[in-house]
Amino acid sequence: MTNHPPDQLGVPDKDSRYTSQQPPRKGHKFRNCFRIFRSMSTRFSTASQVDSRQDKPLPQALTENRLLTDIFPENVAKPAVKTALPRLQDRIERTNQLLYCNNLLLQESSSLSSTAEEPIYNQEEKKWLAEIREDPIWQDRIQWLVTKMVEAFITETTKDSTKVAEVAALGPVMQRETYRKLLSSFINDFDEACILDIDLLQGLVQLVQTSSAGFLVSDDLIKVLSLLKIRLQGTHQQSSEHSYHLTLAVSRILDVMADHKVQDLDRILEHEPLSEVLSGLKDSSDPYLMYQACYAFQALQYVPDDETIMQAVLRHSAIVGDGLVKVTSVLKLDLGSVLEGLEKLQEVAVNAIGIASTVYDGVGSMRESGRGVVESLKEGLGSGRKKPWYPAVRAAYAFAQAGQLKDLKQLIVKAPCRQDPLFQWGICQLLGEIAGDTVWPVVARQQAIDLLGHLSKEDLEWGREESVKTWMLNILGTLGSSSDEAVNNNAFVLLQELGSDKTLRSQRPYPLRTRLPMPESSPILAKVQGIPYMEYKLYKLRMQRLKDTKQSIYISPMAKASLQAQANEVFPLMDKLQEFLASDRQVMLILGDSGAGKSTFNRHLEHQLWIDYKRGGPIPVFINLATIDEPKYDMVTKQLLSNNFDNDQIQELKLHRQLILICDGYDESQQVVNLHKTNFLNQPGQWSTKMVITCRTQYLGPSYHDHFKPQPLDRYNTRHQDLFQEAVIALFSNEQIKRYVDQFVQDTNTRQLLGQEPVWPSEEYMDKLTAIPNLLDLVRNPFLLTIALSVLPKLVAAQQDILSLRVTRVSLYDKFVEHWLETNKLRLQSNTLSYKERGVLEMLLDAGFVEHGIDFQKRLSDLIFKEQDGHPVVQYTHLHHRKTWKAEFFSPDPDIRLMRESCPLTRTGSQFRFVHRSVLEYFFSCVVYSPDCTKREFAPQESPDSTAASTLDTNGPLFTRNLLKEPSVIQFLSDRVKESAYFKQQLLSVIKVSKADVLSATAAANAITILVRAGVSFNGANLQGIRIPGADLTDGQFDSAQLQDADLTGVNLSKAWLRQVDLSRAGMVGAQFGELPRLEELERVSSCAFSPDGKFLAAGLWRGNISIYDTATWTKIQVFQGHQKVVTSLDYSPNSQQLLSGSADKTARLWGSKTGSADLILEGHSDEVMTVAFSPTGQQVATASYDRSVRLWDARTGDSIFVLADSAGMAPSIAYSPDGFTITTTSWDTKIRIFDTLTGLPVLVSCEGDVHGCLTYSHDGGWIATGSNGGRLQLWEVTATTLEPGRIWAAHTNGIATISFSPDDRLIASSSFDHIVKLWDSRSGLLVSSFISHVDNVNCVRFSPNGSHIVSASYDRTLRLWEVNSLRAGFSSHDTAYPQLCATYSPDGRQLLTGSRDIPMRQFNADSGDVDLVFPDHLNNTHRIAFSPDGLQIAIGDSGQDITLWSVESRVASVVQSAHKYGVNSMAFSPCSRWLASGGKDSTVRLWDARSGAAGRVLHGHAGWVQSVTFSPDGCWIASACMGGKILLWEAGTGELKAEKKIDVGYSRWNVVYKPGCLQMASCHGDGTIRLWDDDQQLQGYRYILKQDLEIYRFAFSSCGQWAATAHSTSVRLWRLPFPDQEQEVLPLQAQDCVSIIEGFTGVVKDVVWRPNKLEFATASYEGSIRAWRVVEDSNGSGRVSIRLLWSSGPTVLAASCAVLSDTVGLSAINRRLLEQRGATGV
Repeated sequence: MTNHPPDQLGVPDKDSRYTSQQPPRKGHKFRNCFRIFRSMSTRFSTASQVDSRQDKPLPQALTENRLLTDIFPENVAKPAVKTALPRLQDRIERTNQLLYCNNLLLQESSSLSSTAEEPIYNQEEKKWLAEIREDPIWQDRIQWLVTKMVEAFITETTKDSTKVAEVAALGPVMQRETYRKLLSSFINDFDEACILDIDLLQGLVQLVQTSSAGFLVSDDLIKVLSLLKIRLQGTHQQSSEHSYHLTLAVSRILDVMADHKVQDLDRILEHEPLSEVLSGLKDSSDPYLMYQACYAFQALQYVPDDETIMQAVLRHSAIVGDGLVKVTSVLKLDLGSVLEGLEKLQEVAVNAIGIASTVYDGVGSMRESGRGVVESLKEGLGSGRKKPWYPAVRAAYAFAQAGQLKDLKQLIVKAPCRQDPLFQWGICQLLGEIAGDTVWPVVARQQAIDLLGHLSKEDLEWGREESVKTWMLNILGTLGSSSDEAVNNNAFVLLQELGSDKTLRSQRPYPLRTRLPMPESSPILAKVQGIPYMEYKLYKLRMQRLKDTKQSIYISPMAKASLQAQANEVFPLMDKLQEFLASDRQVMLILGDSGAGKSTFNRHLEHQLWIDYKRGGPIPVFINLATIDEPKYDMVTKQLLSNNFDNDQIQELKLHRQLILICDGYDESQQVVNLHKTNFLNQPGQWSTKMVITCRTQYLGPSYHDHFKPQPLDRYNTRHQDLFQEAVIALFSNEQIKRYVDQFVQDTNTRQLLGQEPVWPSEEYMDKLTAIPNLLDLVRNPFLLTIALSVLPKLVAAQQDILSLRVTRVSLYDKFVEHWLETNKLRLQSNTLSYKERGVLEMLLDAGFVEHGIDFQKRLSDLIFKEQDGHPVVQYTHLHHRKTWKAEFFSPDPDIRLMRESCPLTRTGSQFRFVHRSVLEYFFSCVVYSPDCTKREFAPQESPDSTAASTLDTNGPLFTRNLLKEPSVIQFLSDRVKESAYFKQQLLSVIKVSKADVLSATAAANAITILVRAGVSFNGANLQGIRIPGADLTDGQFDSAQLQDADLTGVNLSKAWLRQVDLSRAGMVGAQFGELPRLEELERVSSCAFSPDGKFLAAGLWRGNISIYDTATWTKIQVFQGHQKVVTSLDYSPNSQQLLSGSADKTARLWGSKTGSADLILEGHSDEVMTVAFSPTGQQVATASYDRSVRLWDARTGDSIFVLADSAGMAPSIAYSPDGFTITTTSWDTKIRIFDTLTGLPVLVSCEGDVHGCLTYSHDGGWIATGSNGGRLQLWEVTATTLEPGRIWAAHTNGIATISFSPDDRLIASSSFDHIVKLWDSRSGLLVSSFISHVDNVNCVRFSPNGSHIVSASYDRTLRLWEVNSLRAGFSSHDTAYPQLCATYSPDGRQLLTGSRDIPMRQFNADSGDVDLVFPDHLNNTHRIAFSPDGLQIAIGDSGQDITLWSVESRVASVVQSAHKYGVNSMAFSPCSRWLASGGKDSTVRLWDARSGAAGRVLHGHAGWVQSVTFSPDGCWIASACMGGKILLWEAGTGELKAEKKIDVGYSRWNVVYKPGCLQMASCHGDGTIRLWDDDQQLQGYRYILKQDLEIYRFAFSSCGQWAATAHSTSVRLWRLPFPDQEQEVLPLQAQDCVSIIEGFTGVVKDVVWRPNKLEFATASYEGSIRAWRVVEDSNGSGRVSIRLLWSSGPTVLAASCAVLSDTVGLSAINRRLLEQRGATGV
């Protein structure tokens, strides 16, 4: 620290008694001021202390027991404005009311958030607080009014005293931002005012004094103080009143500055000038002004400045007062602590005076000098030291502000400085302010006057100075002359008692107030009350929407990633949606079938969001898209306008709030645009939203994502798919159905819905739902479940045998509509109607109320589609629409109104619609065809008579509208077909009529689409010349159909079965097949790759060659030769100039794309190279090998750069990140590793998981997709520091070979060893399509660079090309393929039972192919089935050791036996049905008692798996065959082995059966032969039935024994056997003797079985299909035999074997080539 000369520090010379005079220099003003303020006040305040030091006695102070006991006897509540509290939602009329309400809320909030003492409320306050706690929006409005009042005040041009007082009073209850805005406005207005505005000044001071903690900053106070200083400098000599108010303001501001510990007040710019101004007031003759100047000067001493420590030594006599002066900021004051502090401060002051006695001259007692306060003030305001009286006065004010009046009284009595006239002056002013402040209780105000009187009359130390007495009298005079009756009389009486004269009373005092009086009127409040309150508006909307969206029955839906996902792969939809709302994603699409509960969920979601709504939080906005006119433009604004928001409110929401848009019914609004994009959502300056949008699944094609994905701000950012999410609502589970039924039964609306029908208990509903065939599966749709529950009592009452009921979707709607109308008919009959209405009702009853109602709704739906193109909402106001078609349905005429109100229609204002979109579609389907719903029952109608071919209404929608755009209508009509043979015949008639009538083409296209959708097969149909342009024949069955001369323009034939179809001269312009011709090789295809420029396709082959195809023509143009073994992997360089290949010959090669020469050979691996990859820069390549290493190479030199050793296991797959900085590897240790390509060092390692056989990066680099050996796909999110596992789902039934992202990352293609290629949605895991044409492992799949095609490479020696852009959503899909393993017919031939992998057994109707029964879930993985000859039992062998005996009659498992150790291969019943024989993998044959299930003999003798076992027709013998080639013959009764024969044809498939009608056993061998053994049961002699080269998997004889069917890998062959007398001449049959071949299977045919007593057989294939076939012999005696498909179940594929393409018109060359590859011929 710098050592200054003593004179610079203001320190007197130690040898001089007086302060020496120094020449003027820097700081001289301060030193002069220092000398001037040697205040007489100081002398007064210290006189008693000096006398005390001299042991002089003091006058006795007034003690507390000498005061009246009723003056301030207790502390009271903190003073606060109180008035009548408004009722909830009442208008607040007065500002004091608003202040009171906000104070209560603030107190409660403070008490809850701190440990402060809980406020004490009266009963009215408690009640009001309890009510408002339940209404947070109303709480917010109360605070909002304060904010709006401040905003209104700030914009006011004239701010009179009323407005200033009104807004300043609200300071204590403002929020920080609002407070600071108002403070800034006050400061600016005060600064800019030319003339001092006293009201504005007082308002500013009041605002500063009432600030909440943390609202003020030091700069605020310093700025205010600076303005006051400037005003004082300019006004104090002109106006004593202005100077008084300014000085008082300075005092108040300095008090606040001391409380807020303001530091470093600039001494030169602020401190000294203000001190000088205050000292200048000494010449004033106004003692009140002089007191305020003295008070202000003392307050200034408690605001630290920026002087040095040494300078402060002589100025600050003590630091004790600093802590004491902060008492105003303490909530709970302690009187004892305050008095103790004042005592210490007094002692310090006495000591300071003693020390300074040689410094200051003229120090002495005011008592001794005889001078009064006025004189001492004139001599000087102070000496620059802190005086004890100032903190004592501050403490008194603090006690008063806290309501501690008793403590205040004791402070007045006991304060050590109470003799100081300035302390007395301050106390008198405080008591006067209490008496004059209406905030205090009247009793407290009167007692303040009483205390003034007692101090004046009884306290010997009080008022000894004339100025103090005068001040007390003026205070009483002011109070006595006021209009306040509560105190003026008390003050006037006291004045009289004190003998005050008129002159004294007439002296003009200054106002006694600490705050501006609360105005009588509230102009600003009245003004802002007219401003609509946004949160209040939202509150009203919330209350209304909570009421509107409340649902009495609601079951939270489950969702799944795809329609094909398993039932156990579901998740709670609400949980997924909450994840979406918490994420950065912007759009969530919810898909579901019609009636799946999308709208119900949306309403529940809105309800829940409104319940959870917090002020200022996201706002849920439900938008029924169908009710919005052109929602693609200003959708949000239109909805808010309909909710009665005005434009200003809408703009405020747009700029400041986030909305959660719940957009319901994208399909119903018939939109084809992206609403998120067209409404510019989440764009700069536009709406900030989260969008939840629902749509029916049937409305969308496979490329639907573009309709919903948001547009990112950076449109070049390819990660915009991260902004999108979707889910598919799953069907109800049994448990959800049960919960729904429970709620339905308990719902009060159920009685109204059921009418006069009884309400069943929930158990009875569940019993009926379970007992009626197929009903439980049908009602897994919530809307259908509601309908079913409403009609079920009536339905069951009309049927004696519920097991015979056949219920379809359309039949449920029929009953629902009938029930609805019947219920409303009864309602009207029982209601009180007017005379006119009663007459109308009688007329309707006479006409048939229900029939008339159905006709009314049919006509309405027809016109909705005709006039509004199916838009479901009808707008009707009678004034504007009475002359339109709408008046027929919505006019107020009684006959129309009664009918309308009896129909399932809803009304919202002037908008009408059916209760559900599906009801509209139902009635529209009834326009096409509608049976008499009032007479028909749920049983199939009889076959139509000859009149069924009558023509339908040619003006109806079947003829005039393309129904393919309405898939739900197609669904209803297809249900009609299933139950109405008459309607089916009508549609067939329409198709027939189209042959001659071109005008029937639209109707015929609709008709055949409906029929195909209904599962009607056209196998063998005569369709020559039909006109069906644009029809959707996806999955259609047209085996052996005649389509010559047909118009098939634009027909969708994807996955259609066209075997043996004659398409001669058919018009096929624009026909679609969904795929391109395959590319065929002579050896296995192991890998493939597109060049980045899209011009070439490379295929790696089994023997080491690489074929190059031109993608323009799909022809082979080059073959690269060099590798010695299979080419395992291929990748092109980024510029397409080089091709990288890896091979099992342990090398990788870099080829010139144009030359075909190997530019570089990369050698170094010690085992097969499994995967290769080019870096995105093209300067580096990577190879992965079975030698457990990954190598990085220089693509220009071929040098090895790094070896990424992986000692944990082999790395089967690698992929570069899109930026090329890292490379990722999979490993057989289940971990994924990421390495830095510049250093070769590992960066990230995943946790353990599946064994990932392949991986790939998304093109944006944000995701890695992996495929596991177990058939699962998984996504991983990649960041610079993390690799987080994401979605995982079961994709294939075998290991995944490769995966690939589409160029836009929207799709993932996967190929598998299950022979299938699948296309997935990358975000949801939704299966888009399956391609089931390969017949062997699919080793590689790749997207073309433009994403239009997928290529797949397979061991079946083909590359197949699929058209991604041409995929269309068919009406049904069988994409999920479950391998079919076995089949058998029932003994009577009526049922066909099938067993498959992963799903339960099924029972088909053998004639129609309908599924009659699905067995329990545990009966899956069924490998063998046997039906007992008596038809009573079914033996089921699964993949394990169990044999289950199933009772056909009771439909339960009667016996379950653990049979063979390693599994069951074959089973057979004895002819008597008593015994069951089984052959197993444990090389044994076992016998069982089929009645009891008891185990019988175990027959040993085989050395391998027993693959086949059978009983002889007489039941005496059991024949069995095993994999080792041994055939054994056993005596059934004893189990004795009678014969044994070993045939050495290798370990191949064996099959033994007895030929029908004889005791000859036939054995089928894997070498392609069938032997027929002699009937001597010795296995010695045999002859060949068949000799050919194809391996036979299964074979079977027809019942008549004249036909045999053999199953091969992908085909079935039919053989005609000779009659016994011709066997010697004909046998053995050769390959050329095959009478017919069925091709088109894409999987192994696992079983073939003949239908008893018919020339029909069924096949079960590993591809997942079950097909029934009929053998047809030409009736013309030619002997020609053909096989025709009867029906098919399972995944469909495009089949065209033996189809005739002669002279087809418009069939493109590429489609012709495709069909020819599938077996079609040109002739």
